[in-house]
Amino acid sequence: MSRIVPEAPTLAIPTAKLERFEIMDVLRGFALFGVLIANLAELGGADILATSTQLEALSSAPTDRVVTWLLDLFVFDKANTLFAVLFGMGFWIQMERLSARGIAFGSLYLRRISLLLGLGLLHLFGWFAWDILHLYGAAAFILYFSRNLSDRTLFWVGMALLLFGRPLVTWLGAVTGVSTPALDIAFSEEAILARQAAAVAGDAFAWVSTMNHQVWFDWVLGGTLLAWFPYVIGRFYIGAWLARQGWIQSSERHLSTVKSLLLLPLISGLALQIISQILGGAPEAALGGAAHLIATLLQAAATPLIAAGYVCGLILLVNSEATRWLVRAFAPVGQMALTNYLIQSPIIILILTGIGPGFALAGHAGSTTYTLLSVIVFAAQMVFSAIWMSVFAYGPAEWVWRTLTYGSRPKLRRAA
Repeated sequence: MSRIVPEAPTLAIPTAKLERFEIMDVLRGFALFGVLIANLAELGGADILATSTQLEALSSAPTDRVVTWLLDLFVFDKANTLFAVLFGMGFWIQMERLSARGIAFGSLYLRRISLLLGLGLLHLFGWFAWDILHLYGAAAFILYFSRNLSDRTLFWVGMALLLFGRPLVTWLGAVTGVSTPALDIAFSEEAILARQAAAVAGDAFAWVSTMNHQVWFDWVLGGTLLAWFPYVIGRFYIGAWLARQGWIQSSERHLSTVKSLLLLPLISGLALQIISQILGGAPEAALGGAAHLIATLLQAAATPLIAAGYVCGLILLVNSEATRWLVRAFAPVGQMALTNYLIQSPIIILILTGIGPGFALAGHAGSTTYTLLSVIVFAAQMVFSAIWMSVFAYGPAEWVWRTLTYGSRPKLRRAA
């Protein structure tokens, strides 16, 4: 088990810049790019703010179908997986650092994740129904109480939850019929059009109200929250296991192994994902009615493999002088990931709704438009993050989070 041991006991203070791992910041920034694309395309996509009929009537529909297929292949679920694994790693590294400093780290850690949970719930019900922070905060409590588990237990339990947690809970909800009534309400054409009307009208109160209706009937009563909870915990466990091994933090010492592993998970994962998407588009009666279930299980297996391939590729790019410039711009975004994540939600809302100067594109644009807008928005976030982090030591949200966690204000501006 890899441990961080200080030269002497010290006070609990926020993480210094020299303690950061650049590769984790790059990975986190890369994952956040995928999260932006996925959140915008899915929120503006079929059954949330637009009906399938509306999307098929768009002039961009043929291109949108291709783009959506590619997003399914490369982005959807993969970005969230990488983001969650990195959060799990970050939480675990923080626990080890606080423990190694010879202080009672429990109260600090629990305060930190309680703040994240509270922020996530406020974000979820007050503004952005696609929030993930409340789940991360809740899963971090489970991670804290699992800190004495062995490496083997963390890995195997994490893999079991990662692969089968969400598909199993979703399947049980469907076969028992427990989740069906609420999901029928959440995804009825009436509910979709009500959400769309509130978005296009630009009424902020109506927008929050209709999206909270979606949260209640889909996320809570429909069992989606229950399905996603093991999804996040499994990824946190794998992140904690990786942090214990120290492979990513010291990736420069394992480049030959990373190079040999690059193609295997990526190619096998993409192959499984392609088969999954083919089966997912087959008639429900195909393969004796099991086609869609098999597609779900194949996607569950493909997702971590593709994410692992991304990690290997980025590690090699970061650790090569010839290619580092291609990915280093992700690092400042990753350093202030919480700030950038929170910035993304009002931008997504402005794109989809008519609130304020919003574009009100809900129901009037497809995945092609949303993907192009995501690239533009993220490029702006890269520039903003690079400028901000050249002047300041923390992102704005990170600075507030650390101030509330430690009870003292860390110096925001960088020393000359």
